[in-house]
Amino acid sequence: MKNKFLISAVIFCCMVFSFQACKKDRTVVYITPSNNTPNTPVVNFTVSILSNFKKSAPVLQRFTINAATGQWVIGAKGCRFYFPANSLLNMGNIAVTGTADIELIEYMNKADMLFSGVTVGSGNQLLESGGMFYLIAKQNGVELKLKDNCGFQIKIPQTNNTPDPMDFWIGENNVDDSLNKVDWVKKDTVQIVPKQDTAHFSSYNIQFNYFKFGYCNIDREWSKFKTLISKFRIKMPANCNDTNSTALLLFKNYNCCAWCSWLTAEKAIATHYQLPLGETMKVLVYKKTGPKEDDLEYAIKEIVLTDDTQVDFTSLVKCTNLELEGFIKAL
Repeated sequence: MKNKFLISAVIFCCMVFSFQACKKDRTVVYITPSNNTPNTPVVNFTVSILSNFKKSAPVLQRFTINAATGQWVIGAKGCRFYFPANSLLNMGNIAVTGTADIELIEYMNKADMLFSGVTVGSGNQLLESGGMFYLIAKQNGVELKLKDNCGFQIKIPQTNNTPDPMDFWIGENNVDDSLNKVDWVKKDTVQIVPKQDTAHFSSYNIQFNYFKFGYCNIDREWSKFKTLISKFRIKMPANCNDTNSTALLLFKNYNCCAWCSWLTAEKAIATHYQLPLGETMKVLVYKKTGPKEDDLEYAIKEIVLTDDTQVDFTSLVKCTNLELEGFIKAL
């Protein structure tokens, strides 16, 4: 009888030990998310930054012109381009005949820039845009170019508020930043001054001796008229990381904005662009909280830039993708 009791006790102890070992192997980690619901399993949802706003990005506009006659192309947002007669060449420098197809995208405000990723960075500098666009000419799907000294003209509605001179820039692929997709390079040293066409409308008018199709921008550099700060950081709430959340910057008084990126070593968001001292800027952050399009949380703060600026966010508020688009357009 004693032997049976001893055997049963040993078996029971083995079962308890085995159960405790299995329990350790099946450990589940819990977090407290920003909605303060306890005991929620950790799940990280990846934010697809530019894809979120793809439907609201500026649209590609298409026009057809007669290559043998002079003709204006006028975009939906007011950009105008004059193609003189016989000004288009193929890549063999032969004048094309018949019709040509013109493709145009206009980026005229901060929402246009952020929704498309075509923002205003040049190296590590931010620019202020007076109006930018993408322009291509094609025939039968093959790209064309403009004849030098043909008299090509553009008129771009002024999208900033300064009477100061601007420069002309061309856009190249930004290999260092996938969110701010275009890196701007100054093309002409001739400064461009806005002209008052009517009491309520001014534009930048340029006639080119040489013009290259692609991304183009009328810009000026912050460093020409502002002191630049030394450091800028954004601290996010707990459980925000470099895959599920991001931030963007929008200047209050200038047509300028940019997407930010994470510094994982510091567990903070930053920008490699230099920022101007004393300027007012709005910082919008948002996080992907679930698998659906509208599973988002956001927060906005307005700040004045100091030499060493840190913006702290401690909580986020739920929003839909459409609401987030509305917040960006209103900033």
